[in-house]
Amino acid sequence: MATKRIRVDATTVPSTLQQTSFATATATATATAAADAIASNDDLSTEILRRLPIKNLLKFKSVSKHWLSLISSPHFSRLRNPNPNSVSGLFLELKSGKLNPKFDFIPLDDNKSDITPFKSLPFVDDQPSITILHSCNGLLCCTSSVDGCYYVYNPTTRQYTTLPKTINYVLGMNLAFDPTKSPHYKVVCVQTGELPRDCPRIEIYSSETGLWRFIGDTFTATRRIDLLYKGVFWNGAVHWVGCNQLAILRFDVDQEQLQEIPMPPIPDGFSTRNITYFGESRDHLYLVEIQDICIAQFDVYEMERDCSGWFVKYRVDLDTVARAFPELICRHQPPEFNFYAFRVLFIVRGETDEDLCLVLNMPGKAIRYNLKDETCKKLCDLEGGYYEAHQYIESLSSV
Repeated sequence: MATKRIRVDATTVPSTLQQTSFATATATATATAAADAIASNDDLSTEILRRLPIKNLLKFKSVSKHWLSLISSPHFSRLRNPNPNSVSGLFLELKSGKLNPKFDFIPLDDNKSDITPFKSLPFVDDQPSITILHSCNGLLCCTSSVDGCYYVYNPTTRQYTTLPKTINYVLGMNLAFDPTKSPHYKVVCVQTGELPRDCPRIEIYSSETGLWRFIGDTFTATRRIDLLYKGVFWNGAVHWVGCNQLAILRFDVDQEQLQEIPMPPIPDGFSTRNITYFGESRDHLYLVEIQDICIAQFDVYEMERDCSGWFVKYRVDLDTVARAFPELICRHQPPEFNFYAFRVLFIVRGETDEDLCLVLNMPGKAIRYNLKDETCKKLCDLEGGYYEAHQYIESLSSV
């Protein structure tokens, strides 16, 4: 039986099919035109991109050179995080005395579920010996116990830069970075002089120039720093606890000047200081002094914005914590030898002036104690040992 051949051309295609094909092509063209319009409009693209999670933005950097430039710009970084002081979590570094330090990560922002914790900082040739010296507005100042190099590292973007070698022995290294004022950061290095008896002096590294520079002012015999408490960057200056904990030394990074700030008065009945916490949170500077570990009460001090002095922000009573976590009290016989076993790891300031929490390290765990409503929450289990806490702030800032 012969097969009948049918020729199909535009005249034999049903009109409905032609209309459907035309509508599809029109929709595709319209969508393409809309996408091109968005892609070519930086303001519109920025408004869309800044609402996406950080992990998506890091992937979108590889879409095009234009998006890479857009997402990497300081302007986008400021729009993406209008409050650069918002702490998302804490890196807890176990100081075990071993070559390879261990880290735990404590999330503090329940809305940040995409943060990946890690146990080490292997960002330099897979070296496991990196330790954190200072955290400042999303950047970390780190060093390696293997090669003695110093680094500035952004844990959000996983980018880092190696600082040029310094000449003398380093006593302390601090970041000075305020992304609301400049995309560039500085590193303040306190180091010994050329001779053993020389007073320590300051050298400053600028990310804008990529160079170290000595300044004229140096520490004197009466203004040495106590490296037991690492420097804290706040209000445009690096602050250190002075020798014998008698004063705070303040180094204004822009003015490049040193000044002394008095400590709070020593509590009645005591002749020496016992500062147990000195740190910054959401652009506020805090200090905690605990003279007697057998007593559940202590004060949290805050520095006035003009650096004129300290005031008591909260009077803390840990009896509420002890009821929720009885292991906070180390009990002995007779009972008068009982004491409270804890360390203040970090003070977390919320969005309001009265929203303040303590992160405490007690035997086997870290807990969060809200001073406003006196609620307690276990954050994680911890090994025994001495921990240092470093704040983690999400940042797209370049290093």
